[in-house]
Amino acid sequence: MENNCLTDNSDMESNFDPIHDIIDYLVRCAKISFKNARIDETEVRTTDKVRMAYDLYQRSPTDFLIQFGKYLAPYHIGYFETLNPVSEKERFQECVTQLKHYHSEESRHKRIRNRRYKALQKLQDESDYFSEKQMMYRNPLLYEQLIGQYLTDEEIQERDGVDNENLTFLNMILETVDRNQMRETKNEQMLTEIIHDGSNLGKSDKKDNNIKQKGQKKWGDFDTPDTKPSFVPETRKQAMISSPERNLLREEFFQEMYSSFIEGSDTDIDYSTIDNDEQYDDLQQLSQDAEDRYFDSELNDVENLEEHMKLVEQYGKKSNKTNECALDDSLDIFMKHISNKLNVS
Repeated sequence: MENNCLTDNSDMESNFDPIHDIIDYLVRCAKISFKNARIDETEVRTTDKVRMAYDLYQRSPTDFLIQFGKYLAPYHIGYFETLNPVSEKERFQECVTQLKHYHSEESRHKRIRNRRYKALQKLQDESDYFSEKQMMYRNPLLYEQLIGQYLTDEEIQERDGVDNENLTFLNMILETVDRNQMRETKNEQMLTEIIHDGSNLGKSDKKDNNIKQKGQKKWGDFDTPDTKPSFVPETRKQAMISSPERNLLREEFFQEMYSSFIEGSDTDIDYSTIDNDEQYDDLQQLSQDAEDRYFDSELNDVENLEEHMKLVEQYGKKSNKTNECALDDSLDIFMKHISNKLNVS
């Protein structure tokens, strides 16, 4: 009897279609909007989502991939590579090939960097996140090394001046909190830098330092009291460099902060809201990709053309507001600019 149960379980496992797990993943894990034909019902129940997705898969695996393919996990693609729908074989295989490229690590890395670059531009236009003062708060030590030490007293007063138009008690409190946090961050950065420099000392240097610190004292010797005060106020002395050098260092600071954002190093940013948001995709580049797929395809099928025309229309509306070059080109130029500046310095 026990053997029969084991046999039944093995038969169930062998007959289980992984598409059910894939659909469950799409419904529960991926952020997909399921449209319901009934206007009076705003939310679609989970069971209805599962049924709708499975019905679509049974009608046309290709249409299923077109609608849900980009939401799949990369390991799901292997399942569809094993399928061979006779009625739509060529169209289906082309779709699988495109999805394999879309979910590849190289494509995903490029897509994420492009979206972050687009988010950077949006933050520049709509917030003060990349203002000099806000970036100084986030990385005060680098700011001091590249910009702060070269500022005149008048420039510092102008930078730290109070905005009388928006002056409120709450703003004053927030400004104080930001400055206190900046001091703590700077102290932590300096301590990390000291520890890092200390770890690079050779063993012989460490041994010599230990001997000097401990000292070789004989019987009857007394310690010499330290007459230095425990705290010495820091006297600011402006470092003098030429104006072109100041501008170059300022630009280097800005590029370092931009790079930090794109590389995902800003701890106060929830990158998942950017990396998974399609609104940051560049419509012009997507349109060009769709056009290339259409003209490179032997079939030149209508759906590729329709996709291209739809993207062209969307980009046309968008280009009335802004006239930007393709994001890939912009990002490549941007990153090369950063590398060149760092090499020069």
